[in-house]
Amino acid sequence: MSEAKKIKAEKSVVFTDLDDGSGVLLHLESKFYYSLNPTASFIWRLLEEKEELSRDKILQEVMENFEVEPEQAEKDVDEFIENLLKEGLISID
Repeated sequence: MSEAKKIKAEKSVVFTDLDDGSGVLLHLESKFYYSLNPTASFIWRLLEEKEELSRDKILQEVMENFEVEPEQAEKDVDEFIENLLKEGLISID
């Protein structure tokens, strides 16, 4: 994925933050829900707050807020973005 492309949360997705830092996404069109770990919830909150972000900005925020090696952060962020895109939870411009 190009680092310059903008990632947007789909409007048809509802997020609920849980007390332990994890969260749940509900795709209103497909009626599927998805459990998110604390890091994934953090990324989703970023997408909701900023409306659109680049992959590099997401990666930077994750590395600033979690103790993770850069290579692992890059792998995990890319995998999460790929899964969100596959499920129709985000769009990329």
